[in-house]
Amino acid sequence: MKQIHLLKNKFTILFLLIIIPFFFSCEKEMERLDNFLVEFAIVLKTASSTISFKLDNGTILIPEKSTTNELENGNRVLMNYTPLENNTIQINNIRKVFMESYHDKGYPEKVIKDPIKVISIWQSGKYLNMSFVVDYHSKTHTTGLFRDIEAEETTFYFSYSREEDPPGAPTQTYLSFNMEELQDKNFTVIVNTYDGVRKFEVP
Repeated sequence: MKQIHLLKNKFTILFLLIIIPFFFSCEKEMERLDNFLVEFAIVLKTASSTISFKLDNGTILIPEKSTTNELENGNRVLMNYTPLENNTIQINNIRKVFMESYHDKGYPEKVIKDPIKVISIWQSGKYLNMSFVVDYHSKTHTTGLFRDIEAEETTFYFSYSREEDPPGAPTQTYLSFNMEELQDKNFTVIVNTYDGVRKFEVP
């Protein structure tokens, strides 16, 4: 199972739409912001450290200026950008997103059912994406997606463990699973939430 290092700033919300800076003039009149989009992407990094981004629909975007060297080839990111010309973009903000594959083995013994608050679960391209809120303080949390291979229909159970993290504050995060083998198939994701067990039909 993958370990998730949630933001240490408990009051920071990961969704980039609400961390776009607003600038005010001396008269406190708000200036107009450029158009922007927020999308998931995969980092494409060459041996010469040139970076581009592949959206889930296959579109390749090239940043106008070089971006952080902390990104590695294959990283999953959530990117706020302004389109320019010929698939060139201006990056306004970018954050890594935790990504892993699902497990064919481990259900039910490895499924941990600490509750989460689901914001959204959706599929884009070959990826299953999740946006959710958990109570986070300081310790590393653990997550995983386990397939019930004995189920008649394709069914997955989302596992989440707070790992005895002390009580903290609501923290929103994102997670992606590579579901390439099931890209064109319907499946069910079962999640333990604060409101009980919920089933999500995908797509």
